[in-house]
Amino acid sequence: MLGIALAVGGCGVAKTANTTAKLATVSGQAQTPANIDPGTPLKGEAPSFTLTDQFGKPVSLSQYRGKVVVLAFLDSRCTTICPLTSEEMVMAKHMLGEQAAAEVQLVAVDANPTATAVSDVYSYSKAHGVLHQWVFLTGGKSQLAKVWKDYHIYVAIQHGAIDHTPGVYILNAQGQERRLYLTQMAYNGLGQQAQVFAQELARQLPHPTPASAAVLHEAAQQEAQVHSLARVKLPLVSTAGLAGSTVLGNHQPHLLVFTASWLQQLSNVPAQLEDLNTYQQYAKVNHLPSLVVVDEAPTEPSSKAFPTVLQKAPHLHFPVAVDINGAVASRVGVQDITWYALVNSAGKVVWQHDGSNHWLSQTALEAQVSKAWAKASH
Repeated sequence: MLGIALAVGGCGVAKTANTTAKLATVSGQAQTPANIDPGTPLKGEAPSFTLTDQFGKPVSLSQYRGKVVVLAFLDSRCTTICPLTSEEMVMAKHMLGEQAAAEVQLVAVDANPTATAVSDVYSYSKAHGVLHQWVFLTGGKSQLAKVWKDYHIYVAIQHGAIDHTPGVYILNAQGQERRLYLTQMAYNGLGQQAQVFAQELARQLPHPTPASAAVLHEAAQQEAQVHSLARVKLPLVSTAGLAGSTVLGNHQPHLLVFTASWLQQLSNVPAQLEDLNTYQQYAKVNHLPSLVVVDEAPTEPSSKAFPTVLQKAPHLHFPVAVDINGAVASRVGVQDITWYALVNSAGKVVWQHDGSNHWLSQTALEAQVSKAWAKASH
């Protein structure tokens, strides 16, 4: 959570943002990863609290048990990132349709230590057209500080402006934390971030509806597209450097193993690579996808790092490619090193495994790939 606490958004120094965007169908235009946050999975009970809403009434988080809650931390006088967050919250709820939206509660907590009056949260709510669409909570400074601490929200005054973590939590109907998002300061990503919120809300609904099911169906289609490696060309790396290329998703399935030279600090990478020769032979005999090892170049200390590793493992029976800019890892959804991904002939990921610096034994690798490939082939 330290990294989250350091990711803050300044709220008081920019020009007023236009937050009158209509609740319209989201464009299919592709967005850069910097424009949206896919969220971080969470587990555990959401800390309880009781504060005061924009109408001066006491509100407890626990009173929304049975509903899915979007809990955001906003500066009541913010003109930069907070209006994006509140707009995204409302858009996400509307995307679910009227029936499902009735099972979603939008909650904001004031993250401005100098503007904590009920009139502050009322004014923000009215100005942004959400006065009766959510509850915007405030309280005494000590009350708010406890909530900020419980939810790992950093709040500070820097050079006269308010800095705070732009955190948005999704809580399920049982009051458990399910996902955390950090709003991005990007106007062109507003619709896509709202769509990401809506998808998670649809997953958590206690009573799914046709409209919420449609949201999840669209999410599955987007996921398949994003994670497709159709006809992706990767340069090959050898002991001498780059030489030739290989094409993924070109009507041939592959088992991709993502790794890097610096794993030698934790394991014997050359030995592990040579052990993968056993899988390649097994795959050939049992008609399984052939292996391609992928070096994650963006994390390497230099372009010579992995060729040096290969000099210590010269007898490899499979190609070793290099993901120069990390684009392939992003499409596959690589979250760690070592990472395994089974890709079918159309370039779609059908199985993946987080190695977390621990390579699968050959027996486990062969068993898991065999099982996953058999399932994917039927």
